[in-house]
Amino acid sequence: MDTHLTHSMLITVVIAIAGGVFAIALSRKLDLSAIVILLLLGMGLGPAIGWGIVDPQSLGNGLSVLISLAVGVILFEGGLTLDVSGYRSAPTLIRRLLSIGVLVTWLGVALAIGLIFRPGMPTSLLAASLVIVTGPTVIGPLLKRIKVNTQLHNILHWEGVLIDPIGVFVALLCFEWVTGAAGETVLANFILRLLGGLVIGVAGGLIVYGMMRYRLVPEEMLNLFALASAVFIFGLTELWISEGGLLAVTVAGLVLGWLRPVELEQIRRFKGEITDLLIGMLFILLAANLEPQQFIDFGWRGALVVAVVMLVVRPLNILCCSRGLDMGWREKVFLGWVAPRGIVAASMASLFAIELSNQRTPMISDPKFIETFTYSVIMATVLVQGFTAGPLAALLRLKRPKPTGWMILGAHLLARRIARFLAAETELPILLVDRNAKLVSEAKAEGLEVLRIDARHKDLEEAAEMRGMGNLLALTDNEELNQLACQRLSRQLGRDQVRRWSSEGEIEQRDPTQGLPIWSHLPKPSLLSAELEGHEASSVRLTRPLAELDELTVPLIGVKDKIVCPDPTPDDEEAVKGFTRLLCLRRQADYLIRSLREELIVRLDVKSMSDLLAVLVDRLVDKLPQIPRQATLTELLDREKAFPTSLGHGIAAPHAYSKAIKSRICAVAQVPGGIDLDAADGEPVRLVFLMLSPAGDPEGHLATLAEIARLQLDEETRGCLMQAPAPREFLQIIRDYKPH
Repeated sequence: MDTHLTHSMLITVVIAIAGGVFAIALSRKLDLSAIVILLLLGMGLGPAIGWGIVDPQSLGNGLSVLISLAVGVILFEGGLTLDVSGYRSAPTLIRRLLSIGVLVTWLGVALAIGLIFRPGMPTSLLAASLVIVTGPTVIGPLLKRIKVNTQLHNILHWEGVLIDPIGVFVALLCFEWVTGAAGETVLANFILRLLGGLVIGVAGGLIVYGMMRYRLVPEEMLNLFALASAVFIFGLTELWISEGGLLAVTVAGLVLGWLRPVELEQIRRFKGEITDLLIGMLFILLAANLEPQQFIDFGWRGALVVAVVMLVVRPLNILCCSRGLDMGWREKVFLGWVAPRGIVAASMASLFAIELSNQRTPMISDPKFIETFTYSVIMATVLVQGFTAGPLAALLRLKRPKPTGWMILGAHLLARRIARFLAAETELPILLVDRNAKLVSEAKAEGLEVLRIDARHKDLEEAAEMRGMGNLLALTDNEELNQLACQRLSRQLGRDQVRRWSSEGEIEQRDPTQGLPIWSHLPKPSLLSAELEGHEASSVRLTRPLAELDELTVPLIGVKDKIVCPDPTPDDEEAVKGFTRLLCLRRQADYLIRSLREELIVRLDVKSMSDLLAVLVDRLVDKLPQIPRQATLTELLDREKAFPTSLGHGIAAPHAYSKAIKSRICAVAQVPGGIDLDAADGEPVRLVFLMLSPAGDPEGHLATLAEIARLQLDEETRGCLMQAPAPREFLQIIRDYKPH
């Protein structure tokens, strides 16, 4: 291969990829349409009017392969983003848009081209077939920006994704016709592509889902596996059925999105990034072939036909498809205005122009006309509709109402109890967010709406499930993650709508976007969940005023009508007035008895505290192997040297925190011979409580020590404990103990 050609190919691909990504990043920073910037940059880098750095011709036939493969991956990602519940919001209209609407657009645009330009029926039909599609690459960003109501959002999104392969099929049908294929062959090919694409797509989607469900793919390979699967499904279909790959990958993505594997959000994020890269690269390559003169020659007639496409054909399409349906005139006006075209239309137009120029088909006298018309429609719809869709939605009062749902960051047991309470008492949409697969599965099993995604990822803000969310409760153990989530989502939800668990409360509150700290008097949410699971605490619903609650009952959430008050306190009577429906946490007072285990109560004959602690730590490690033996023993011995834990009256309570456990545990040693620890009262230690508490639960730790101290002060009880003949009797004495 010629060295110069190889160099030109390399530079073309490198600049197309880098320039495309930079252009998309710039467009998002400036909140402008990426397509406009990509087209201008591509023309500037191309050989026609620009620097000539990007030369698509150097790729030869590889350009067609690259375009087809990239469009296939883009459509697979589009299928993944479809939400079946969205289809149910307007199934009849969506079906009509994909059938009647396709015919109305195709024939209506062809008629307009034929009347205004008179290029002949083949050119009119082929050019019209290229603007049937709208496409997720332009509809998606537009919908994220203007936030119309849910029904309109779903209609436009479903039309944009599913009309792409249908439009491509119609365009290929026309292309084969104008290039000389027999009519029967064209129809047979169309049916074969349709049926083959559907069958292979469904089968491919089911196989990919099955491999994910049964963990046949390592988790760290899931993203690459999904990409490779899309490419393989596309290639396999093309091997058997030429030009059927686009429908197959779209259907495979739709099947995977419908079955919703646990890893779906992770795959969506990765595929979204790959799609951005491919869109940027394709637009740079395609725009580099464009010449300003072809748009100048398009002239006033070109402007007129584009206006007919936007102002006549699209509204007529919506009127025909919505006939007899319960849809207001405002929705019809908006749908009749918004139909921007994107990368699929551009890529097919460029491919057809190249092929027709090479074949010199007699039925098409000017292949450039098809490309010029398509790109004119793309630029006009993206620019005009892109800038006016937002004001039009506001004027027609079609923007989504202010969301009032609650997103809870964390899917542990405490979060799930809160979610069920809010759903039952307010009937507002509730969404749990967590990246832990086990917790996500447990939440789904309880019938809760849950999203598996990393809260730090930008896709959380753009997820479809977030549309109804107007409030955030960040309830993870990671205080930095809670703070970061509040900062990111405060831009979308508002500063007053984001709250987070924090151990330090208002002391650390400097930036209002960090979220309002709540439940700072409680330990980590995971510890509370462990207490709930171990029945050391319970969640209760109450309907009496806050002032009447006992000291062991902690109010978590208050509800009045559909107004939610997290962390209600009796101190602010005005703020919580009327909040008589409460979710409360009742933490049990019997901390010590819940920490004891019969097998951890032993009678020892030892002479030193170090020997005694070694035996008890060994017992604890046997029970909970995750406890680090040497580190725990060293910490306890060091504490004994610095601050002896003798409480007096022959009782000692060595204690420590451990990150390795989730709930408190206590081992007990009866030492009949006693150990001399130089206690203030001179009495040798004959009863030792060794307690380990999970890190971050000082309240429970201190409460347990306080119960041990109360036992130590009761002469009769401590005597009975020291003489208890067996562990079971020892536990019974503690259960029967009533403080004076």
